[in-house]
Amino acid sequence: APDKEECERLLLDCLMQGLRKLSPGERVMFKLTLPTKPNLYLPLMSHPNTVRVVALSGGYDRAESCKYLGENIAVIASFSRAFAEGMNAKQSDEEFTKTMDESCEAIYQASRRPSDRAYQMAKVAFQSGFLSALDQSGGSTPEALKLYG
Repeated sequence: APDKEECERLLLDCLMQGLRKLSPGERVMFKLTLPTKPNLYLPLMSHPNTVRVVALSGGYDRAESCKYLGENIAVIASFSRAFAEGMNAKQSDEEFTKTMDESCEAIYQASRRPSDRAYQMAKVAFQSGFLSALDQSGGSTPEALKLYG
């Protein structure tokens, strides 16, 4: 859809509003189509009530699904159609197993957890907020932190 990106942004806003209504003990997992804008769902993943964000392949073929998945830090795959691509009942056991192994490996590689540094860099790049470097030498840090709540 030509307005897919706008729809995803509106969906994110609604989901974040819903998360703010949950009590600390309530936990949720989101299963969403891969977003048009990479890392759009980082705010969901960073929320303390979120257990995991998993991605549907969204009708893309396996290669394209894995490409988009790899662009989204800390999202893992929940692919069905893209996983089963190339598998059919007419294959020999060896062909079927080979195709399934290739599918598993491609999706696994695209889903791998990034390093903590990569995750933090993505959060800085794609989430709103600011960074502040505080100098401890003058003892002003506690007072400066109070100004930010």
